[in-house]
Amino acid sequence: MKQRLTLQCVIAGSENSRPLLDLLTTRFPYQDRESWRAAIGAGLVQVNGQSACHDQPLRAGDNLTYHAVNHREPPVATDVEIILESRDLLLVGKPAGTPVSRTGLIIHNTLVNILRRRYEQDIHLLHRLDRETSGVLLCARSKNSCRAHQKNLKSIITGKYYLAVVRGQIDLPAIEVDQPLATRDDSPVRCRMWSAAHGQPSRTIFRTIAVTANQTLLLAELLTGRKHQIRAHLAHLGHPLIGDKIYDHGGKYYLKRLTEELSEADYRELGARNHTLHAWAVRLQLGGRPSELRFSEIFSADMERRLEDFPNWRAKAEKMLPS
Repeated sequence: MKQRLTLQCVIAGSENSRPLLDLLTTRFPYQDRESWRAAIGAGLVQVNGQSACHDQPLRAGDNLTYHAVNHREPPVATDVEIILESRDLLLVGKPAGTPVSRTGLIIHNTLVNILRRRYEQDIHLLHRLDRETSGVLLCARSKNSCRAHQKNLKSIITGKYYLAVVRGQIDLPAIEVDQPLATRDDSPVRCRMWSAAHGQPSRTIFRTIAVTANQTLLLAELLTGRKHQIRAHLAHLGHPLIGDKIYDHGGKYYLKRLTEELSEADYRELGARNHTLHAWAVRLQLGGRPSELRFSEIFSADMERRLEDFPNWRAKAEKMLPS
């Protein structure tokens, strides 16, 4: 689908004084440097409503506008799993690879917009998942419903449980990781989270479901909800998710993807096209009803293949869920 779109953003303090072309190339890598140079030359990029030049230094607070002509989105899965519907809420399963909200290149087929078209309602997310993470998400069916439920979300979702397939063997029955998380200025992968004493408090419980010669299936319970929490805690343990472009192989495949497509050989080394993390279950407390567990079965093809390596994983995992 080709579209004409106007995209806008505000320059952050950390981006102050960066030349326009450098910022566009690194922050929006879905186009290469020469394509951004051509867009600037054609007057499609504006700073504070005025045409810009490629070496123009930006200032914190500047408004950057890009008029995309013949915009074509890459294909993503749109087969959203509907788990539970109520008057105010939707519990859905998100496919791996589908962003929950707008990214630099994907605008039409975000989870939110897919649901808005399907229900013809003003759907809003009550929490988020990374683009490559599949599984369960709770949404509100109007802005007013979102506002009302957002402040009570911890009493609505009283438990979140993920399936994670990681590199190596973890033979301990359970590990609780209590490690604050923060970004690091010296990291080439700017979005990566690291264990840091000054970071935000972050706690995850990992329970071992099953182990093979070179991988482990874990049930991860979130006790806090930080950016990349499960992925960062697993990397801290030395057992990154299979397929994790940021936290495995030193982030080299994340950095490569900023400038070019990954090859089939790259994906073979990663072990999966999307990282093997699935938001499997939530415990819901709705109104005066008893709490209930709800599950998502919208596994990626890679996740399904990995789960086949662990016979009877479901029965084992269900016994580990807190009652």
